[in-house]
Amino acid sequence: MALWHKMHDMICGQDCKSLPDNERARLWAAYAQEEYEGLRLAIGLRFVVLALVAVMVSFEMRWPLSFNFYPYLAALALSGYLQLLLRKPETDRLWMQWVFPLFDMAMIGAAIALPNPFESNPLPPPMRLGFDTILYLSLFLSLSVLGQSARMVFTSTLAAILVWMAATFYVAMQPGVDTSLIGKNFAHMGLLERLSILTDPWRMSYGEMTRRLVLLGMIGTILTIAVIRGRHLVARQIETERARRNLARHFSPHMAEELARMDDPLGAVKQQEAVVLFADLIGFTRMTDDMTPQQTIALLREVHRRLAQAVFEQQGTLDKYLGDGIMASFGTPKPGPRDASAALLAARAMQAGIEQLNAQRALMRMPPLQLAIGIHYGPVTLGNIGDEHRVEYALVGETVNVAHRLEQMTRNLDAAICLSQAFVDRLMQEVRNDPGPLRDMTELRPQPIRGLREKMPIWIHPRHGNGVAAAEAGLDTAEALSMPAAQSTPTIH
Repeated sequence: MALWHKMHDMICGQDCKSLPDNERARLWAAYAQEEYEGLRLAIGLRFVVLALVAVMVSFEMRWPLSFNFYPYLAALALSGYLQLLLRKPETDRLWMQWVFPLFDMAMIGAAIALPNPFESNPLPPPMRLGFDTILYLSLFLSLSVLGQSARMVFTSTLAAILVWMAATFYVAMQPGVDTSLIGKNFAHMGLLERLSILTDPWRMSYGEMTRRLVLLGMIGTILTIAVIRGRHLVARQIETERARRNLARHFSPHMAEELARMDDPLGAVKQQEAVVLFADLIGFTRMTDDMTPQQTIALLREVHRRLAQAVFEQQGTLDKYLGDGIMASFGTPKPGPRDASAALLAARAMQAGIEQLNAQRALMRMPPLQLAIGIHYGPVTLGNIGDEHRVEYALVGETVNVAHRLEQMTRNLDAAICLSQAFVDRLMQEVRNDPGPLRDMTELRPQPIRGLREKMPIWIHPRHGNGVAAAEAGLDTAEALSMPAAQSTPTIH
């Protein structure tokens, strides 16, 4: 088994090694099932071929000469029937993949090399190996390809080579067969001398038999590699689809397709400028006290669906779900010319989606949901983290922390959206200082942000009441914290 897998990897590369253990096991199980389906097809065609050969032999040789070949044909049919019974995916054994090909090729070889007992004037033994008899070995070799098992093709090839060698030596040992070497170069002989050698029915040329043997081996090797290559392509396609599905969980469909075409889209760690957005529901934990687990999960799925849709519609990256919220980024893994604009549009779409959901909840007399969003722009470090069992695409850095703290500040400022000045500056560059995108935003004076040495100007989209008052008064965060506000709930990270 180890030798077989090494040969497989030498020919096609380690295509399955990149798959997780569970997916690799499912892939091999799928291969086993397909091998069985292919075996059923091959056996079905075998019965058709045997029937056609029986008809050909009956018309060509007539009775009773044709009777010699019926037992061989019956044995080949029985071999196929036994394979259908024994070689099922759960019961297929390695010895079966050697015994049955060897038996099949032995039956064909015996039918070719052994004399016909019903023939009163038999042909010279070397002539039994001539004509097109070797094609019968090639025919059954090609049928093994339908089983989609490279091992079966390989063992069938070895069996055909061994049987042809045995048949050759058996015929060579028969009385009267001339296997002596030609005394001089065949190409330098005269025409009549060469014709006499070629047409001598009792002469047997090891060179000619060797050439047939080599060609048979080459055909079998090519067919084996073709089957391995086909399995490799299937495995590689599965890996590509798995990678595309994983990308689709984080990126918009357009970006996922682009990344899937790249050689190593997420392998290298890099730093770049990007927009980071945090969105979180306010008071969700307290709200779920009166909900069943099924209702809680259903509500989370609906909220996550709306938030993710808003991100993907703007070609953003959904970095992770955070309990009752999300973390998203724009400009990762590939920066774009409108990352800040896309982030603000996504934030507004998220708020609109929650408002639509609240309208539905109001009809059922359910409390409304409140979404808080914080957005910041700056340098981030991005790349894969984890181990060989689970890999996660991660964004880290001060920009991520600041965006998260801006989202938390919305609770005390009674704001729906909180933007950093760095984000606003980037947005103005993209829209060429058009104030339209900030028409409903209010600028606050520089605020202290935990973890930063200097205060930062921020912009908010007031939710109602307290946020407007704080904005009009130009209060800083410390003063705003003293104002009554809804109790915040911790974000799950």
